[in-house]
Amino acid sequence: MISDKQRELLLLESFIVDNEDLEELEAKLAEFNIFEAIGVVRQEIRHSNFLAFLLDPSQNHRLDDIFLKRFLKRVLLETDNPTNTNNAKISPVDIDIADLTDSEIRREWQNIDILIHSQRNKLICAIENKIDSGEHSNQLERYQNIIDIEYKNYRKILIYLTPEGSTPSKANWIIYSYSQVVEIIDSICKSYKSTLGADIYTLMTHYSTLIRKYIVSDSEIAELCREIYFKHKQALDLIFEHLPDLQSKILSDKIDKLVKELLKPYIDSQKIFVDYYTGSIDFGPRDWENKFPKYSIYFKFDYRYDDVKVILQIGPIHNKNKNFRNNIFELAHNPKYSKIFKPTRKQINGKRITIYNRQISRKSNYKNVDIEDIRKEILDFWEDFMENDFVSIEKIISENIEIILNDN
Repeated sequence: MISDKQRELLLLESFIVDNEDLEELEAKLAEFNIFEAIGVVRQEIRHSNFLAFLLDPSQNHRLDDIFLKRFLKRVLLETDNPTNTNNAKISPVDIDIADLTDSEIRREWQNIDILIHSQRNKLICAIENKIDSGEHSNQLERYQNIIDIEYKNYRKILIYLTPEGSTPSKANWIIYSYSQVVEIIDSICKSYKSTLGADIYTLMTHYSTLIRKYIVSDSEIAELCREIYFKHKQALDLIFEHLPDLQSKILSDKIDKLVKELLKPYIDSQKIFVDYYTGSIDFGPRDWENKFPKYSIYFKFDYRYDDVKVILQIGPIHNKNKNFRNNIFELAHNPKYSKIFKPTRKQINGKRITIYNRQISRKSNYKNVDIEDIRKEILDFWEDFMENDFVSIEKIISENIEIILNDN
């Protein structure tokens, strides 16, 4: 009878010896790709930057408005919901006959990932780009309201771009996927290879390869990975158990520094109280610290594990807060506040209970520990959180203070 150690060794040997699928995968991954070399894999900001470059007629890709027009035509042609704004439909034909060379491409205007503005054609297009993160705090509704106010008499195209064509919260945002973007890039490379020149052609084909490798789930590499995993699940699970956690530690330290920077102005102004822990920071309105039993309710900026998130918790039970906890728990389950509170439990117990949860990002998405990408996600979240959810929750608690503090 073989020992557990011998069994594990046999699993690893069968995984690495004469594994044709693994050799094929290694060969594909070994191919040089400029975007991999500079750390662009799933970094949303970098993808938006490159798409903005291709869409911009003024850039030196030698395409003028060719890519922009083909992109907009395909978006309008492939959607089931033709854009209809100010009683004027925008059709692929309208785009085809238009001169869009005056188009201005803006990045992060009013937090919108990509904004395309053609004054000549009274056309505005917003692209909300999501790689791994999802919508938060009515983003699409807020962006649409901003555009409606700023560009009142413009025809508008609103695009929700995701790896698989996910459904947006607002019906008038057009669903579009990265696999469709890749098709456009490939078609441009095929039709305009001589126009592009070797440098831009290489850049675009490398980007197309990157998307097929890492972003779309039906890629050749994704399928190969699935085959390898199911054939060698036990060996791979064993490898995963022994992975070093060094990168996670480095990233947590960087996030810790950034979060402390964000909190400092609020601490200095006495707006919030704060307690620091390894991998998380507890905080809340200063008023809570004075009125409620200590740590009966508090926010937690949590980055100990794979998620980077902010949660609102009811603290563990102790002699002074039993009734308080019950009152907060019932308040969190009130249908009136269902848009803000999302309790993780239906029945109260003596442990910590989460009643609000917003994920900011997943640390596993940042293979190269690029703090600038994480910084932007956290900064965008924090500004929105402090202006909206933090204020709303503080107001709800304040309006129900008598109910919360009722000892009966």
